[in-house]
Amino acid sequence: MKAIILAAGEGSRLRPLTYGIPKALLPVRGKPIIDYIIDNISKCKKIDEIIVATSYMQDNIKNYLLNTRNDFDIRIVNVLGMETGGDLKTIIEHLGIKEPILVAYGDVLTDVDISKIIESHDKTKGLVTLGLFEVPKEEISKFGIAEFDGEFIKSFIEKPKEHTSNIASAAYYIIEPEAFDYMSFGRHKIEHILFPRLAKMGEMRGVLLNPKLWIDIGTYHSYMKANKMVEKLLPPE
Repeated sequence: MKAIILAAGEGSRLRPLTYGIPKALLPVRGKPIIDYIIDNISKCKKIDEIIVATSYMQDNIKNYLLNTRNDFDIRIVNVLGMETGGDLKTIIEHLGIKEPILVAYGDVLTDVDISKIIESHDKTKGLVTLGLFEVPKEEISKFGIAEFDGEFIKSFIEKPKEHTSNIASAAYYIIEPEAFDYMSFGRHKIEHILFPRLAKMGEMRGVLLNPKLWIDIGTYHSYMKANKMVEKLLPPE
């Protein structure tokens, strides 16, 4: 199975840090965040290739990975920065991918168990299987929130102001290429367009995970918080 890391964002909320370095290469405890993501993916033996989607400062990411990561089959693909949905659809069409793929976001630091998402997808056979975790109810407006019955995701809302569920997307999921038949080409966030549609169709499954670490480094505040959390939660290398 292939994995795609979406690392095309400009990191505008992290400026001025990202004026000189792409978000995916920002160090957390001295180690670029993309290395944490690759290390977590490589724990799953079913993944045999990682595709890194780049756009902003793409040469920096490409040069770093080609000169430091010779332990895994990594391919760099340049995209147009058309948000999660647009970039994923472009990659799948361009590379002619026919099998299910794992998607990971390049600004999320977590130790989610990828094998559990794959196992769940193999059993339930939906178009998408989304890794889920519980978040404090006062923070639901920061996440994509799912109405989840233990197998099916009945609805999905990105960053709702109010919601009865506190089950959130862990930003790791398995998706079948044919899922993109339900979304046109363009600048789309998959969480806004495709996920709600697939949930209504009954084609979206979920698996509840229990990561000890999950943080989006998309803002300066969360980036600084990530450095403190990693120091406490992950063992030294």
